Amino acid sequence: MKTYTQAEIDELVRCAKRITDPPKKEMRLERGSYRNEMKLVSIQGDLGFSVFMRVNEVFPENFSIGLEHMPKGEPGSLSLLRCNGPHGEFLGNPPPPHPHFMYHVHRATPETLAAGLRSEAGAEATDRYTAYLPALRHFLRFTQVTNAKEFFPSLWQMRFDFGEEDQEQ
Repeated sequence: MKTYTQAEIDELVRCAKRITDPPKKEMRLERGSYRNEMKLVSIQGDLGFSVFMRVNEVFPENFSIGLEHMPKGEPGSLSLLRCNGPHGEFLGNPPPPHPHFMYHVHRATPETLAAGLRSEAGAEATDRYTAYLPALRHFLRFTQVTNAKEFFPSLWQMRFDFGEEDQEQ
């Protein structure tokens, strides 16, 4: 597998992309989660990506939206970014400082990739969203999916109170 620098990882996440294989109109229920996915390609057409979207059937605040890069000439995919809702056991008061108990983001780093780990190896709390739909809009903006409004028009008709700029995660 290729060795990536943090700058290369960041460029994969932030390069402009377009949806080529859109998600289904309705998420399907499978193994306790509503699921959907889509395929993306960089605007230059040389980089392929997939996106998965998962929402727990019983606990909708437990969700995950992930970006994976499909390197040409290499098997498998490279997990780059996941926007997640809070999950994990909660014991005690006040809440523990671990990011899994809050809305959080997992990002790939050169160290986790070199160790053969997915982006889930590290997490940081975020205040950019507090539910699945705002997280999806944030994800689409942050990963620069240029034709997202075509496939998710309702996300841009909603008003969220997290600011309009998604420059930082």
